[in-house]
Amino acid sequence: MKTPIPLLDPVVAFVARWGASLHKKLLVGFLLILFLLLGTAVLGFLLMQRASAQAHRISNLTDRVVAAGRMEYAITASMHFRAMHLLTGDVANDKKLVGARQTFSTLLGSLEAAAEGQEREVFQKIREANLRYALSSQQVDGRAHGKDLRGAMAIHLKEEHPVSHELEGLARDLIRIASERRDASVRAVERDSRVGKALLAGAGVASVGLALFLGYVLSWPILGAVRQLDDHMGRVSRGELQQEIVIPNRDEFQGLAEKANEMMRALALAREDLMREHEAVKQQAGSLDEMNRQLEGRVRSQVDEIERTRRLSSYLAPQVVRAITSGEHAFAMVNARKQLTILFADIRGFTAFSDVAEPEEVITFLNTYLSKMTDLVFKYEGTLDKFLGDGMLVFFNDPVPQPDHAKRAVQMAMDMQEKAKEISSEWSIGDSPLSVGIGISTGYVTVGAIGSEHRMEYTVIGTQVNLAARLVTVAEPGQIIISQRTCDLVRDLVDVTEVGPLTVKGFQKPVVAYSVLGVKGGPRLHQAT
Repeated sequence: MKTPIPLLDPVVAFVARWGASLHKKLLVGFLLILFLLLGTAVLGFLLMQRASAQAHRISNLTDRVVAAGRMEYAITASMHFRAMHLLTGDVANDKKLVGARQTFSTLLGSLEAAAEGQEREVFQKIREANLRYALSSQQVDGRAHGKDLRGAMAIHLKEEHPVSHELEGLARDLIRIASERRDASVRAVERDSRVGKALLAGAGVASVGLALFLGYVLSWPILGAVRQLDDHMGRVSRGELQQEIVIPNRDEFQGLAEKANEMMRALALAREDLMREHEAVKQQAGSLDEMNRQLEGRVRSQVDEIERTRRLSSYLAPQVVRAITSGEHAFAMVNARKQLTILFADIRGFTAFSDVAEPEEVITFLNTYLSKMTDLVFKYEGTLDKFLGDGMLVFFNDPVPQPDHAKRAVQMAMDMQEKAKEISSEWSIGDSPLSVGIGISTGYVTVGAIGSEHRMEYTVIGTQVNLAARLVTVAEPGQIIISQRTCDLVRDLVDVTEVGPLTVKGFQKPVVAYSVLGVKGGPRLHQAT
């Protein structure tokens, strides 16, 4: 058998004459390659294990360098806080000093537990110096607590401060020792990396060479048979189903040739059957097209329903959405004139809070506040119109009718005040307490989809919306201000007191409004001062 590499022809001929099955020939070749690959894998695994251990050691040493640096910083910080306390008399610096000492003690204990070699001697010196430092600190603390700041400063400068410099020097010794050990480990890793790369490269070249050799000598004895089969299948694919294939091989290819001939004969019979079935399929195709059109219509209907549900979920409580989508209540996003109750809520003290809080804290607070308030909106089945910075607009009695819409709004407002107190206790910073002012109005407004084809909002507009927006600006922190019409609808629910008449921007006549005191017979609402 002639091959592209004449030097290997004897080996190829030997493999071809070998009486073993094709499966055994391939298995022997695969096992040889597998053993070499396994050896390479084991070598790589051992090298990786060693590198991983060295990397872990380098990481630990790096952590020790950082921890020793923090020890040095804790010592320096404690001396700074001590000096500030003695110079200014501010006890806050004394508390910071205690924190710095605790940090130093924690780091000392963790580092000393894993000490080795020269580090043990350094830690012994640190313990001795730290004992002297503690004794001098007790003397300084005693004078400072006795209001003898001058005497405390003298002891600090004479005894405590020099010992702190000694501790700083010992901390730098720890940094130096850990850095030297880390650098030595890094050099060892680099050396092992070079050796490992050479070993892996050699094993890889050997694996590739053996794989190429075995692939060559195993492929050529069967390549002729494969080409014959390929030619035969080409004729079959062109519809030439008369000439059968004859292969001289005495292995699996002989059986494969017989099966190919059987397949050709079966295809000849199948072609005859196919022609008979072709006409029947054409008749069924028309029915399938009609079924497909009906299915597409159903899919479009389902997609429209899903989109409608998604849009409703942005405004309404889940139970309201389910009622609408199930057909229990009719709903269409068209403009209409309805009597609704409008509620505006606004955070008081938010500007002062945002001035002292970090931007991330402000965002986290807003998300927490708006999430909890949205839960209340959905609990009372209100419609969440929009968020207005740190405020929100909610309306009731649409899209699902609610005969008690005014009571729902007022009850939700009282719950919002309670929830706001909980949030404020968690988030108030400094002298900036957070609270909520709420304005509620009832009357006829226009409700529906308002906007452009690119962006639509289901919202409300009208005089009562403006009135609620004005009332929220009048409300004190923690106060709920309601309009006359709202008050008439909730008199049997809450106690109120008149505030006004109020001169409200946009209204020609003074507006009579009421402050909600609380549920009848229940506790009074707390207003922030």
